[in-house]
Amino acid sequence: MWIPAQIANATVALVALTMWPPASGSMLLVPLDQDGGAAVQGALAGGAALLGAGPIPGSLVVVGDRARIAPQVAWNIVIMAAPPAGCGADVGAGRPA
Repeated sequence: MWIPAQIANATVALVALTMWPPASGSMLLVPLDQDGGAAVQGALAGGAALLGAGPIPGSLVVVGDRARIAPQVAWNIVIMAAPPAGCGADVGAGRPA
């Protein structure tokens, strides 16, 4: 019984770590309701630069400082890491670094 619980805890921890937003850089703002305008206003008020729409309907990909963005966004907007594979980065072989 302990091994499945440890596996479940490890899985949850790994998912949480991969989705934790960086201190600065690309972040994904996901509104929990249909009001994506609040995400845009909060991001801009926090000094973020908008990169575009995210992979989740209503979500935004922004670049900025989490400490400045977080106090500006509404309570119903989740700030997550923006993984390049899920947020439209054009990364792959043959691309100069």
